[in-house]
Amino acid sequence: MERTYVLTSETGLHARPATNFVKFIASLPVEVHLIHKNFTADAKSIMAIMSLGLAKGEVFRLRVADEHQAYLDKIEDYMRLNQLIE
Repeated sequence: MERTYVLTSETGLHARPATNFVKFIASLPVEVHLIHKNFTADAKSIMAIMSLGLAKGEVFRLRVADEHQAYLDKIEDYMRLNQLIE
């Protein structure tokens, strides 16, 4: 299952926000992939996330296995709470 988002954070997904995002994703017992343009990154890898260079206003997708849709809801809640998306 995939969902598409627009990054609204003024600082993009860099440094501290990326570190906190990866820590949250790493706490989940599922595989999560972040897709930006033609690149797919393991969302549990800070190096992979930082290499995407996501800036404010850019579109990205998050993917989890279909049977783990509830985790995608939790990730979305986290991103809203931390003002990464609206």
